[in-house]
Amino acid sequence: MVSTASYDLNAVRAALPALGEVTYLNTGTVGLMAEPVLERHLAAQADYERGGHYRQAAATAAYERAREALASLINAREPDEVALTRNATDGVAILAAGLAFTPDDVVLTTTEEHPAVLLPWAAAERRGGARLRLFPISPDPEQTLAALDRALTPETRLVVVSHVSCETGVRLPVSEICRRCRERGILTLVDGAQSVGQFPVDVQAIGCDFMTGNGHKWLCGPKGTGFLYLRREHIARVQPVLIGDGAVSPSFDRIALGDRPAAAGWDFEPTARRFEYGTRNWHTFAALPNAIDYLARLGWEAVERHCATTSCLLKEELRRLPGVTLHTPLAWEQSSGLVTFAHAGWTGEDLSRRLWDGYAIIQRRVQVPSAVRVSCAYFTNSDDLERLLAALHALRG
Repeated sequence: MVSTASYDLNAVRAALPALGEVTYLNTGTVGLMAEPVLERHLAAQADYERGGHYRQAAATAAYERAREALASLINAREPDEVALTRNATDGVAILAAGLAFTPDDVVLTTTEEHPAVLLPWAAAERRGGARLRLFPISPDPEQTLAALDRALTPETRLVVVSHVSCETGVRLPVSEICRRCRERGILTLVDGAQSVGQFPVDVQAIGCDFMTGNGHKWLCGPKGTGFLYLRREHIARVQPVLIGDGAVSPSFDRIALGDRPAAAGWDFEPTARRFEYGTRNWHTFAALPNAIDYLARLGWEAVERHCATTSCLLKEELRRLPGVTLHTPLAWEQSSGLVTFAHAGWTGEDLSRRLWDGYAIIQRRVQVPSAVRVSCAYFTNSDDLERLLAALHALRG
């Protein structure tokens, strides 16, 4: 095995027992939690479930540490700009339900978005909200920008783009997209599900108005953790559709609500906490700062460099295989740890199932283009890549 990491890759892999059973190339769907992080995660679950309200203060303190850790990670100006959600989908749904768009307005997104982006806006259109329209993206950022310019109209109110396409692994020129939209007074939402944890994500440098993300993919944190970033000046324009105690100010006060709660003097929280209400899964977020710290101790630059090196090595090898079509750009600056390829004679569905069942190589299928997507993560090694390449050689017939 040849190591391309500047950290101890053997030690990293030893903390991930599943790697002894399968070739795990699917962090883009669900990451693997390292054993030290898992210990903290299970301890937090046990502490709160055993102690109940007696341990409420510890659970909510851990929850707030997760907010602070995420805000710092994406360079939000303050933790109050970050709402804690279950996943990136929640963040999109909050905006799709809470922004006051009309049928005369347009929400513009791309042809490579996940249903997590498409369905909330499609449902909003059905309810009488903005019309959802799509534009194509390209491995060439200039072509993507040209397609965006052609699709923008005076009716466009919001542009929604993934930082990294979940289908082809193309990295979009999000900073330039946001700049062009800002000049036209158009809001922007960046889906960071496939970028946060892979390479630096800075919402100030990107210039987006909103960003969604999660803890369970490239951060390899607890499942059921996510976030919605809202630039402070835009929080008030997003009206919560689901509401309960904790989402309003002042907090729960039966006397203040009186016998006419709708007329009482409460208002939505002025911070991103307006989207958090009722009894929460506070303890589930407890280990998210540990997951972030675990990768930070390896070194964010080292993590990015390893993802870049392994994915670029794989792309070069795939290009040499007869019958293989690579759908991901070669250059790291225009791509990511996601690598998508097609194999002649195989649909993406069939090839994915064969790799899973016949070779214990965990990846996912892509429908358009009909292909397979693999993830090169911080723990991926050359043996993983060689097993994938050997399987593809064997399946050439």
